[in-house]
Amino acid sequence: MIQSFTSARKFSIRFTVGSMFIFATVITAAIAISLQYYFSKQMSQEHVLTKLTMASSDISEYIQQIEINATSSAQILRSVSSVANKQLSEQEIRDIFVQVLNDNPLFYSLYYGNEADDFYQIINLESSPIVRERIKAQSQDRWVVIKINGDVTNRLRTTEYLTEDMVRTRIESERSNYFPSRRPWFISATQDSVFKTDPYLFKHLKITGQTYSTRSESSVIGVDIVFSSVSSKITADALGIDEGHNVEAFLFNHNGEVIASNRTQRSQIEIPASQPLVLTPEQRDLVETTPTLIVSNQNNWGPYDFAQAGEPQGYAIDKLKIISDMTGVKLEFVNGFDSQTLLEKFEQGKIDLLHSVTLELANLTDASHFSLYSAPVGVASLSGRSLLANLYQLEQAKVAVIAGRGMGELVQQAVPNATLLPVASFDDAKQQLLAGKIDYVIDSYLALNEMRGIANSEAIEVSPLNGLESVPFELLLKPKYQALLPLFDNALQNISAAQHSALTLKWLDENVSKGGFVPYPELFELALDESNHKQMIQSRDKQNYIYVSSVSGIGGDEYFAVIVPKQHITDQVVARLMTSIAITALAMIIILPIAWIFGSPIVRPITQLRQETQTIKQRQFSKVRLVDSHIKEVHELSESMLEMVDEIERYHKEREAFIDAFIYVIAQAIDDKSPYTAGHCNRVPELGIMLAEIAEQTDSGQFKDFKFNNEDERREFKIAAWLHDCGKITTPEHIVDKGTKLEANYNRIHEIRTRFEVLWRDAEIEYLKAVVNDQGAKVEAFERMHQRHAQLQQDFEFIATANVGGEFMSDDKIARVKQIAEQTWLRHFDNRLGLSPFEELSKMPAKETLPAQEKLLADKPEHIIHRVRPLEFDPALNFDIEIPEYQYNQGEIYNLTISRGTLTAEDRFKINEHMTSGIKMLEALPFPPELARVPRYASTHHETLDGKGYPRKLSGRDLSIPERILAIADIFEALTAADRPYKKAKPLSVAVDIMHSMAKNNHIDYDLFILFLTSGGFERYAKQYLPEKQIDKIDLSKYVQDTEVA
Repeated sequence: MIQSFTSARKFSIRFTVGSMFIFATVITAAIAISLQYYFSKQMSQEHVLTKLTMASSDISEYIQQIEINATSSAQILRSVSSVANKQLSEQEIRDIFVQVLNDNPLFYSLYYGNEADDFYQIINLESSPIVRERIKAQSQDRWVVIKINGDVTNRLRTTEYLTEDMVRTRIESERSNYFPSRRPWFISATQDSVFKTDPYLFKHLKITGQTYSTRSESSVIGVDIVFSSVSSKITADALGIDEGHNVEAFLFNHNGEVIASNRTQRSQIEIPASQPLVLTPEQRDLVETTPTLIVSNQNNWGPYDFAQAGEPQGYAIDKLKIISDMTGVKLEFVNGFDSQTLLEKFEQGKIDLLHSVTLELANLTDASHFSLYSAPVGVASLSGRSLLANLYQLEQAKVAVIAGRGMGELVQQAVPNATLLPVASFDDAKQQLLAGKIDYVIDSYLALNEMRGIANSEAIEVSPLNGLESVPFELLLKPKYQALLPLFDNALQNISAAQHSALTLKWLDENVSKGGFVPYPELFELALDESNHKQMIQSRDKQNYIYVSSVSGIGGDEYFAVIVPKQHITDQVVARLMTSIAITALAMIIILPIAWIFGSPIVRPITQLRQETQTIKQRQFSKVRLVDSHIKEVHELSESMLEMVDEIERYHKEREAFIDAFIYVIAQAIDDKSPYTAGHCNRVPELGIMLAEIAEQTDSGQFKDFKFNNEDERREFKIAAWLHDCGKITTPEHIVDKGTKLEANYNRIHEIRTRFEVLWRDAEIEYLKAVVNDQGAKVEAFERMHQRHAQLQQDFEFIATANVGGEFMSDDKIARVKQIAEQTWLRHFDNRLGLSPFEELSKMPAKETLPAQEKLLADKPEHIIHRVRPLEFDPALNFDIEIPEYQYNQGEIYNLTISRGTLTAEDRFKINEHMTSGIKMLEALPFPPELARVPRYASTHHETLDGKGYPRKLSGRDLSIPERILAIADIFEALTAADRPYKKAKPLSVAVDIMHSMAKNNHIDYDLFILFLTSGGFERYAKQYLPEKQIDKIDLSKYVQDTEVA
């Protein structure tokens, strides 16, 4: 029934596709609309809440497990150290540490340090993917052992990389200024409990982590974890939420510092690069001899000097980094201590540079110092309290200042009677302020503003302090480094305006987020109120939902928060329609056969037409068939395609015929240009194609796999053979046909003979003069004339023989040419008359006195033909040829003393130049893809397998079999050609013998040459193109060993 329906008439594509589309759309829409009522949107928010609650519990358990494992491991190691009856060897310590790390794969490292500042550490490269990358370990490395020891001035850090089997792969050593006894984990460790540091920057890894440490009898043992493993737990994928909705998750502490986050933290404001200072030799020596300086870094004094999860940050930090870049002095920041402790360490010599302290405090030390920057001072108080009108109101108030920064000394100097209460940190100051124990907190205005932003912003108010609008903050250097002071000050003065602007915008602009803290105040406020925990609370802007819960294990009072866009909650509804989609899909599967049947009338012919286009693309025009279809447009399209194929085929054949004709015209023009090479361009293609067919028919040896894949490749080779000498169209005829040394546009031996004739006449004239003057001397004069004539005959015969170039010119023959050339004759006519304009350019402009004495043979300036324009080649052509200084040198002596043949170096280059000209011509032609290798095939027949050919000096590995075939064809034709003016036709045996020598010397392909002989190809060519007298008997056994010759 369906078949009779489809065959009744032909339908248009529009009708067919439209009918099927409407039919399928109506059914699909009806099913989808009817099914969507089965689903509810009310469970979306609860679904996300369940996921986040489970994630929060998982993170809490994960962190607690890390802490339990770290604490217990540290305690066990302390116990092992305490009960050991003997000193453990380094290998025993290593084995114990490795065992613990194997049992706790989340630990980054285990280590110990002692009071002598010896340090030993084992790093687990599998603890986090980022660890191996940062330490630059290789794939086979499993463990890294770091040992640091030595006195204060000569500490050495040794790093060993070990495999799983504890085999060392490499070891590195470098100087170090790391002192474990100065680190917080060492100082705070006790024997009674396990100390846990706040997050800080790991020195060797340069990423944030946390240390658990405990003290044994002789050392402090530490366990490190890195927060990169914690960050992986709060990615959108780990939370079970689609990453495409920009869900943000944070793990932060009670100060609002972000410990881990699923979003990339980076500064949006880049500080421009610094230009290094131009240093004097003394300053360079000072920089080179200065070790890495230890610089203070406060925990929490934003935006000037603070540590974000252990990473040094702030205006002062960036400014010091700029100074370091400009001077070359290396700086290393140390943090984890409050400002008072940093001051004490500076005074104890454990810190080299202390910065961001007031001038008043700096003057109380013996350190050299200078002003690093200035900052306004502010005062913080509870909201609603009257603001300070002037400094003297502080005399009746309790004022808190942070110890160690010099703010107390500053206020004390300004208001001697003020009651100052030093506190350790902003946290202490904030708590006492909120508790009403103090009236004011005085510090940097911007630092107080940041404190208020992290705390309850409604409870604390910050304002500038009148009378202390701007205070300088100093950089202090230990006396032994005071020589650096002018250098640092110079760098500070050379900070560019662009850098100042970027620093100000990045750190001092109150409207720019500094990063490092929770970016949403709502998160911090909700975290402080436990009643808001573990709920989905809508944000104030109604665009997001916020989830907050407390976690334990990092440092106490840590919080996990997630910001979920409202769109994600809405999108969850779509996820709940999966059942509906599944049912719809089932229904679609049921109706799919019907849709398939209705689609067949158009799909089948269109598919067949597409297959036919592939046949057209392969230019197999005769295989294209009509695709029958009951759809009218498709049927007409198929008929049009056949008509188009006929046109394409006709055009293709016409194009090929045109290209072939053009090629034949070029080849014929080259042959017609010289009557002596009239068949070369015709014979080489015939010989090349014959040899290629022989190679294709070979079933063994080197050529068993050689085949032209199709007729296009065969035609490509044939065209290349026809065009192999196309560059000769630019070669002057007299150079191509130069049969004697003195030949230019004519054979100049006739001009030389005329000069000998003049000398002959001169000898006769001398004889006659002698007879006239003295009849008695007639006999003697005649004898002189006879001897002179005989000498002239011998000299000319020698010169004429040398001109032919048939023999090698030895040094004695060259000397004789030069001796004969010294003979002179008198010229009575001006040689400037009757010259062409071009010839006049090469003649000397000065007048000469006639008669002029001329040498019999000479190399004159006018014999030198200079190039009209410099000859240069495009480097992309990869030519490797030496270009002579002159275009031509027609000097008579120069040409007659050619050692071999008749060509000078300039002549030889001009003939060889047909290759470079041919390459440039062929490379400029837009060959179609199937002829793309024509320029390459046609341009390499003068290359040799030993890499000494021209123009590119290609070697055997660069030359394909078709290229080697053309080289043999070109050489064999040239050796056997009988139409060359500069050589006689060589018998067949001599040509084969020469080519055998060339094959043995790695000039041509030996195997291909032997194939040419054993196949009888050379004989077939000879019978067709060579005269019978040139074809002689050849003993192939001289060239082919162990080969049966038919």
